[in-house]
Amino acid sequence: MKFIRYSKFNGFDVNGVSLGDLMEALQDSLLQSGFDDDYYWTRQRRPQDTSLDALRQALLQALMETGELSRQQIEQMMAENNGQFRGSQLEELLNQLIERLVEEGYLNLREEPQRQQQQQRGRQGGPGRVEEPLPRNVKFEVTEKGLDFLGYKTLRNLLGSMGKSSVGRHDTQHLSTGVEAAQVSKLYEFGDTINLDVNATLLSAIKREGLGVPLNLEYSDLYVHQQDYQSSCATVVMLDCS
Repeated sequence: MKFIRYSKFNGFDVNGVSLGDLMEALQDSLLQSGFDDDYYWTRQRRPQDTSLDALRQALLQALMETGELSRQQIEQMMAENNGQFRGSQLEELLNQLIERLVEEGYLNLREEPQRQQQQQRGRQGGPGRVEEPLPRNVKFEVTEKGLDFLGYKTLRNLLGSMGKSSVGRHDTQHLSTGVEAAQVSKLYEFGDTINLDVNATLLSAIKREGLGVPLNLEYSDLYVHQQDYQSSCATVVMLDCS
């Protein structure tokens, strides 16, 4: 059964947050590769903190970096609970975001037993004695859907910044300047093949100067022909050795 929660509105809409943008902002925290570890001196890798407190801290930092939540809003929500995070509206908002990530299949939550506390409680307890409940040790993990999403975002950002490949025979959806005139002309930019569209260039100059002799041409009047861009194609095999 799903419960509906009502709370004081503080200007932050939990359901209005894009989970895709939030996962992308959490990428460094969720895909911790150990790059920041001092492995050269210690020869040991720092284990990743998968507790809910670490997830809440990463969510809070991501919301502040993306501008979804301001420091003033955080201080206001903390002040309403006497400066305590536990039981505050801020904790409730972060828990609601975690619930959304779990419902959408990006994260999983699992509860791990605390052996030391169980053993200690077993020695202290006795027949007819009521003990306090043990604190829950809940961990999170990224699901396959979350890993696929983050991997896609990483490759898109990596390959998208590389620009066009060298000229080849592989058809693409892009246009480029060249000798053949197969598409509409465009304004000349530095590096373009100087294959002037004379008609478009003269028309631009006439619109600016009017009919007169001599006709002055400026840099902004130059138009060049475009053609379908064909690039080289290569097959790349990438191995994850982490």
